[in-house]
Amino acid sequence: MIIDRPGIFKDFPTAAYFGDPTPTPSLTQSLAKVLIEQSPLHAFQQHPRLNVKPADEDDGEKYDKARAIGNAAHKLMLDRGKDMSVGEFEDWRTGAAKAFKLASLQEGKEPILRKHFDAAGAMVDAALEQLSRIPGTQNAFTHGDAEVVIANCENGIWLRSMIDWITPDLREVWDYKTGGVSASPYATPRRMADAGWHIQAAFHERILDAIDPKGAGRRKFFYVAQENEGPFALTVNQIGEAALTIGRKQVSYAINTWTHCLRRNTWPAYPNRINTAELPTWAESQWLGREMDEASENDPDLIFAG
Repeated sequence: MIIDRPGIFKDFPTAAYFGDPTPTPSLTQSLAKVLIEQSPLHAFQQHPRLNVKPADEDDGEKYDKARAIGNAAHKLMLDRGKDMSVGEFEDWRTGAAKAFKLASLQEGKEPILRKHFDAAGAMVDAALEQLSRIPGTQNAFTHGDAEVVIANCENGIWLRSMIDWITPDLREVWDYKTGGVSASPYATPRRMADAGWHIQAAFHERILDAIDPKGAGRRKFFYVAQENEGPFALTVNQIGEAALTIGRKQVSYAINTWTHCLRRNTWPAYPNRINTAELPTWAESQWLGREMDEASENDPDLIFAG
């Protein structure tokens, strides 16, 4: 299948989407993050059409527990995604387990150990129970469509993305994030910055606003962050306007950079210069604070003054 017009596409084949089905090589939110955080050459390396064998191409031999549980939970929550093949083994070390794993991969399925699949099921059960107690989450993964592909063409440059969950009115966008890190409301702002949730939300917004201009300024972007270890606690995080504003700026930067590189077929890496490495502000403040504390503790005048 191909995408040759802007729009919203439901039930789009996953393999076709990740192969990049647009007329010219398209930019995704994940590649936009690579452009922002690394360089155009890194984005080129990871693009399925620009680079014949992307650097992150998985040969299927490595098994990542967190990834397997996350993918299974995603499949169970959304009822969409890659098919899983559950192996009744303690691990993948035996000959039978290795053969099962290889056969699953050859069938286009993702192998997962039974204990990890069961953990994913427990995660989703816990997630649904917790969501039922949080006001404003009635549409989360229940009312709408899963894994919806959106695409738009801006001045000859194609943008595409896949949304975990979107409501029929295109006003609420939900994303399900799992992992082995804290989902605490005190930790998620840093997690958002590190993972680029605000960039992803701004990228989705840009495409959706082009497709559905009446909804511009009325959309909400929610990220359900859940821990993949018991008690499988979660938080629901709506991307704030300030974060979205920064995300929009970063998306514009990524699109402009992508346009320049694609049209000239020039993909630079890092700048050709010697960089001056400076400590971040927090590291300077931490050490200067320690110096002041120790100086005051060792100053006799300050001690007697106390």
